Amino acid sequence: MNNYGAATEAKINEVVEACGRYGSRSVIALAGVPGTGKSYVASIAAQRFTNEPLLVREIQFHQSFSYEEFVEGLRIDDRRGVNAVPGIFLEWNERARSDPGQRYVLLIEELTRANLPSVLGELMTYLEHRDRPFWTMYSRKPVHIAPNLTVLATYNPTDRSAVDLDAAIIRRLRIIRFPPSVEQLAEMLAGGNLGRKTVEAIQNVFRVCEDIFADEYMHLMPFGHGIFADVVDERPDLHRLWAERIEPLLRRPLLEPHPFTDVIREHYPWRDPEFMIG
Repeated sequence: MNNYGAATEAKINEVVEACGRYGSRSVIALAGVPGTGKSYVASIAAQRFTNEPLLVREIQFHQSFSYEEFVEGLRIDDRRGVNAVPGIFLEWNERARSDPGQRYVLLIEELTRANLPSVLGELMTYLEHRDRPFWTMYSRKPVHIAPNLTVLATYNPTDRSAVDLDAAIIRRLRIIRFPPSVEQLAEMLAGGNLGRKTVEAIQNVFRVCEDIFADEYMHLMPFGHGIFADVVDERPDLHRLWAERIEPLLRRPLLEPHPFTDVIREHYPWRDPEFMIG
């Protein structure tokens, strides 16, 4: 088993433990702004929990994702007949039911990008109460959700669709927070060519924002530590990161600047392409 550093291991273990404790009745949802490592940790945790990568199925929700794709839909066959065809969830659920000695995980990226009440239908209730069958919309067959199937998901809590989630769905989620982490940042940058002072200066951007915007930091920080994943050398990588990724996040055409903009600008010295920490 690989060791990813103490801070990263702690988050992986937190997710694995939640899957073990609550995965048979709740959706385990990892919530964090982009770049906080939630997808990275979710994939590792899912494989550890199942102890077999082939027992993890990953999908990504999007705005046009439908109930027919996820649960069950109608398809026209070669004879122009119309048949009910299981979607991704029913397929994976059937795999889990036929293999009760193994743990299965369905990993859903960008959970809140889809219209959840429409996509999930009656599933949210029966994920919680697996001793009760639900009836599929088209084939009208009773389905029990496998007790050895865990639904693990990631989402950005600042997305408008996440803000609009109704209480009935939130109540059925086990939400694990993924704030930006200066400890995970240091672990991620340890293999590069950055000096200790440079790493500390990058960490300071996050620390200052957390100090000044204590109540908003977890949900409104415009990026996480993962945005620095490709930084190897201080110059020009950190300047290019500013110009190509960070500044576009802070200032978008026709919109007000992000509320953290002035603080981040003040404490990010690599806006100058020639700047280096001595």
